Amino acid sequence: MLVESVTEARTLHALAARSVFWECAEPVADPAFEKEAWITTTSLSFGDCGFTVGDEATVFFCPPDLAPGAAQLPTAPVSPDAALVSSLFIKQSRALSELSAVLLDASIMNLTSREFPAVEVFGYRDHRAAQELLGRKPGRIGLVPIEVLESAGFKVTEDHPAIPRLRLELPPAFDLLTAAAVDDMLARALA
Repeated sequence: MLVESVTEARTLHALAARSVFWECAEPVADPAFEKEAWITTTSLSFGDCGFTVGDEATVFFCPPDLAPGAAQLPTAPVSPDAALVSSLFIKQSRALSELSAVLLDASIMNLTSREFPAVEVFGYRDHRAAQELLGRKPGRIGLVPIEVLESAGFKVTEDHPAIPRLRLELPPAFDLLTAAAVDDMLARALA
């Protein structure tokens, strides 16, 4: 299975295909339709807005103005010079750290090639506290555990006991995964 750019025709993680927490500031009647519309319009105006490994894992990223739902978080807003990795969805049965590393690195490489000076992401420290604050489970909107983000090189830029905002200056000061490492990690994660 390959890492592919998200398009309206690609298979996505089931929650990623219908979660519109980030894309819509208000509740919507048909989340799957709204998500598909967001992918189409964002792809046309911005270009690549995510990557997917079939229905196993999906990540989305965009300029902050295309993710109005982020305003609901206590450490918003995203810095004006940064792109936002809004969400990362991974099947519970899969290795979180390996697929996370692959998809985060693909996003970082894409945003670096577009000459963004930085990328930011919201993470969570405590599942229960984040759920109480948001009124929903963090995984249902694609929030990522802070330790996964820190292992990818992100640093806390706006702290919060439940939902901090993290930042990575681009290009990163460390090497990203090589193509061979990506292939090896994907093979192990999907085995």
